[in-house]
Amino acid sequence: MHFFIRINYFTYAEFNIKGFFWHNYSMGLEMKFTFVSANKNQSAMNKKVSKIIEILLCIVTSASILVLPCIWADKTMLDASLMPRMLVLSIVLLLQLLLWAFYIIKGGRFSFDRRETVIFGGIALFMLMHIVSCINAVNGFEAFFHLSKEFMFCLWFFFTYQLMKAYPSARGFLIKSITVTSAIFIGIAIWQLANADFSRYLAATDHRSFYLGEIMNNAYSTCSNKNLFASLLFITLPLAFYNIANFRRHNALSAIWCCVGAIVAITNLALVVLLLSRTIFVAIAISGVAAYIILCIYCLRFEPKNTGKPASSRLKITLIAIPAALLATGIVATTITETQIEKTVKERISLTINPEKYGYKDNEHGESSVAMRKIIWGKTLELIKEHPLVGHGPGQWQIVVPKYGVDEFGEKLRAGAMTFQRPHNDYLWITAEVGILGLAGYLIFFFGIIAIGISNIKHATHKWMVTFNILATAALIGWIFVSMVDFPHERIEHNVILLSICAIIMSSHTKPAEDTAAENGKVLTLGLLALCAAIAVVGFVQTLTFFNGEKNSRQIMNCYYNQNWNRILTLTRKADLSSYTINNFTAPTHFYKGIALSMTDNDKAAVVEFKKALKFAPYHILTLNACGTSYLKLEQYDDAAEMYAKTLSLSPHNHNALYDLAIMHYNKKDAKTAFDYISKIPLDMKKVPENIKNAVLKISRQAALADKDLYKADNLNAWLQDDNRILESIRKMQSENISFDQLLTDEVGRKN
Repeated sequence: MHFFIRINYFTYAEFNIKGFFWHNYSMGLEMKFTFVSANKNQSAMNKKVSKIIEILLCIVTSASILVLPCIWADKTMLDASLMPRMLVLSIVLLLQLLLWAFYIIKGGRFSFDRRETVIFGGIALFMLMHIVSCINAVNGFEAFFHLSKEFMFCLWFFFTYQLMKAYPSARGFLIKSITVTSAIFIGIAIWQLANADFSRYLAATDHRSFYLGEIMNNAYSTCSNKNLFASLLFITLPLAFYNIANFRRHNALSAIWCCVGAIVAITNLALVVLLLSRTIFVAIAISGVAAYIILCIYCLRFEPKNTGKPASSRLKITLIAIPAALLATGIVATTITETQIEKTVKERISLTINPEKYGYKDNEHGESSVAMRKIIWGKTLELIKEHPLVGHGPGQWQIVVPKYGVDEFGEKLRAGAMTFQRPHNDYLWITAEVGILGLAGYLIFFFGIIAIGISNIKHATHKWMVTFNILATAALIGWIFVSMVDFPHERIEHNVILLSICAIIMSSHTKPAEDTAAENGKVLTLGLLALCAAIAVVGFVQTLTFFNGEKNSRQIMNCYYNQNWNRILTLTRKADLSSYTINNFTAPTHFYKGIALSMTDNDKAAVVEFKKALKFAPYHILTLNACGTSYLKLEQYDDAAEMYAKTLSLSPHNHNALYDLAIMHYNKKDAKTAFDYISKIPLDMKKVPENIKNAVLKISRQAALADKDLYKADNLNAWLQDDNRILESIRKMQSENISFDQLLTDEVGRKN
């Protein structure tokens, strides 16, 4: 960074800062800060103060992006990055608010032009539907929290956009900040891989993608999982390419940033390949095709129209030759030689197309991730049909979706020990929560930004503006696919970077701020500032409340797994259970308090807590089942049966509910009904719990003895005395789907 200082005694001091800042998409900007002496008028002083505020805003905005990879609270929060980064975002917004308030006091204004009306109209519709959809929310506290979160994202976009309208040089600063942020994320992932064990992958001769996938699960950087890390790599990749393309001869700083961009781009692409993220493979292909098409349109249509000169034959041949050469090189490279990584990638792609081929499942739910998504999307569509226009309310998807059943999933999900927090499709997620109109507002914003990016290319007056908008617009087109099969809209870092790119696109090639400031009066500016203040303050309060709630919930869950019931009671007494009602896994906080009370033989108080929990999460399977168990211990059998019936309506093969109902009817001397329930628990599991085995034996014997007069006595007695024979008989009954009466007839024979 070069400083040039010129001082004229008692008149002014002028500072020139060259190289780091960037104006009109070119490297190298002269910025002047003039500190006016006391004999200048007040308006000139206000302009200089405003300029300093703009620079401070630029520094705060860029620094907040740079710090994102370092925010990680692994041992204190349920999600190590989500709430900590949201808290930092809320603090940054408050700081930005103070700077904007001072800027406006000194005569600054928020500015817009006509085409931005559509973009902000889409945002307004999106947020309006968030507000309206709260009327259907099952859990109002969760809805209000997610409402404030979305408002905070909107505020970040608004502040970033206004900064670049007032101070165009912030665009370059922001691009460099995102590139460095990407480098930090990548560096952390490389360090994680350096500590990973590659022995199983290197020793494997088959299913190498499975073993590489296990290794790469460690390379999530600080993005919670590798798929989120892969999508972050994708959205930051075009900015690395831009730094390469922005190289200028005879400019040392430009050369440095070109090298930085090249290093980030190469390591970025290498990690994308190693992560085996099929989603990002497709997204990169879509973006590449989109970038090529936009480039062709620019070279063959937009540029000739702007310059009045037709495209040369040489350019046309080049546009045809480049993709042809790339395609030919790819074909030759994959046919002549086949490296292990190529085999692994091919296997991963084949697994997507034909998951049954490899005989293993790639997640803990017992299904391939593709099959799981199809099931979840189907249930989300059912949820949308219930409230298509308004939706179920912000943050309600994970609360309501169990209503449509979990029987298609593995035992952990059927038992309620695991739940889904998201549908892995942001568009279905938005529609389910805020309705079709809310989705329409989101799409108006997103496709509106893409349209502005193409318009910027069409009317660009500078080659670097063309380069940036082609890369960024193509990336947004690829992002459409990423959002269809993943959940980047949930994450703070993804939204901050994505919305920053959108703000750069929208602020490019528009009228300067001073030309539009007069169109936006002081009343409008003050009104917007007041709205921003309300969003920032409420967002901070909500975020701090939920941050503390999640921190406390982490301690509660640790005690739950360690069966430290008295500690749970202490923690829940200290916690604010009125606001933070459910944790990241959709488990109500009152559920843990109820379990602790039940395990300390206070089931009457436990029932009260379980009922409170069900007000916030009425379809939470563990709570329904636990409440039934407490009623059962209190010998309130009708209430217990009602709770178990609700559990089985959501999860017909829930082992806990079936077992408890069987025991309840057995204690009531109704062995046949007890057997109907216990026999629905499959005995072909890898490891059948001892309590279920004992219950099957006890109830089967009692049910057989109830009709002992129908069967041959000696054969029946021999059958009753052989535990292994009883269990094998029940397995046969379950596999062949025959009745218990038919089973006994086959095993011991009927009397004549």
